Amino acid sequence: MMEKLRKRRDLSTTLYRILLYLSRKQKAESSTRRMMRIERAVGVERKELKIHLDSLVQKEYVEPISSGETGRGGHQIVHYNITETGRLLRGDIGRFIQLGIDMGYYPEHFFYLPSD
Repeated sequence: MMEKLRKRRDLSTTLYRILLYLSRKQKAESSTRRMMRIERAVGVERKELKIHLDSLVQKEYVEPISSGETGRGGHQIVHYNITETGRLLRGDIGRFIQLGIDMGYYPEHFFYLPSD
């Protein structure tokens, strides 16, 4: 039997959208940078988003900030901020995606957040 494969966005676009969202919300209220809000804005499932955020934190492109509060499941509520190196990475990924658009590999809408 063939299993139905889940449709997945490519990695560069996923990382770009996460970093773009965090950049746009840099000056906004900290609750906008919680995982739940990021998940809704960029259209990435929570489990996948957690993997990406953990990797971005480990490489210091994003910094986690504990709110000191706990969520309904007893987990700590964390807000994320993009770092200066994260902004540089976002620009580099954006140029790569633009190259892909120019060469016909990506459709134009890959550049934008679902919330745009």
